[in-house]
Amino acid sequence: MTVEIFKAEGFEELNDQLIQLANGFRGDLVMRNTVTKAVKSALEPVLASVQARAPYDENNTGPIHLRDTARLDARIPTAADRKSEYVSQTDAVIGVVSVKKSAVSLSQEFGNARTSPQPYLRVSLESNRDNIINILKSELATSIPDYAAKLAKRRI
Repeated sequence: MTVEIFKAEGFEELNDQLIQLANGFRGDLVMRNTVTKAVKSALEPVLASVQARAPYDENNTGPIHLRDTARLDARIPTAADRKSEYVSQTDAVIGVVSVKKSAVSLSQEFGNARTSPQPYLRVSLESNRDNIINILKSELATSIPDYAAKLAKRRI
């Protein structure tokens, strides 16, 4: 399994803008109304891809299929999130596209003794990498000035 490396640039400028924007306001609300919404929008194509790629068992007569459990969450990391090896102490916002954790979902993604792997989560993220970055840039470029204007009205 190869690990994809994402190179991110421009975050110092983004951080400076957000600090300046939050001056006099609660920083967590500024993050929630700008970056968190942008991350959620950026990950929507990944969610759609997961739902399209998740294996579908036509013999499953139950009400729930793997693709029906896919969900998207973007939030400010909690103390429990920060215990994860995937979340650093400096992460301001995390975005998660997931499916219900079960033996079925794990064996579909990674395989097991009887089933070969049919990755759908990793492939969905990797194939949408450029799309995620473009949407995130676009959303931040519009949401930060819009939110700044909204806050400027409150300061008057």
